[in-house]
Amino acid sequence: MTLRFRNLHFDPAAPMDEWPAEAIETAIDRGSLSDWRRLAEAIRANPWGPAARTAETVTAWGEHYGVDALISNVIRHAREDVVLQGRAEYAAQIRQWRAQSGMTLRQFARAAGTSASRLSDYEHAKVAPTTDALARLRHVAATHPQADGSGGASPRELARAHPDALQLTSP
Repeated sequence: MTLRFRNLHFDPAAPMDEWPAEAIETAIDRGSLSDWRRLAEAIRANPWGPAARTAETVTAWGEHYGVDALISNVIRHAREDVVLQGRAEYAAQIRQWRAQSGMTLRQFARAAGTSASRLSDYEHAKVAPTTDALARLRHVAATHPQADGSGGASPRELARAHPDALQLTSP
């Protein structure tokens, strides 16, 4: 680190989330590329942490030509990445629940009280489900386990696939 801090007593080797706000402001104001990289790493590691929030405040002042836009973009992208990762995790969990239930997309959506298109959006991480929707989807998966190996097919779908299986025999 090439930065010199005046009237600040802290350990510059400490994680940036532990730095005082004045030190982060100094890094943005008078830092070099290596200092900004270190700040960017701290922001990516904790996008809503103390370093990120302080950097967000300092860059909002608009006093650091170029650096403000750079650091603001790092904050925005780091936060978007967390949101997208969360959506992807929800999507994987929902796909797993539906697969475990053996239901089709339409059946699972109907049982959870949502539309097939909305469920598809959840499964493809286009939108994040609300906690209420997650609870309903989890409930459906827990109460509709695939037990008969039919894959959750309706009687009509079973009849088409196995016409002999549903024929009644006379005694």
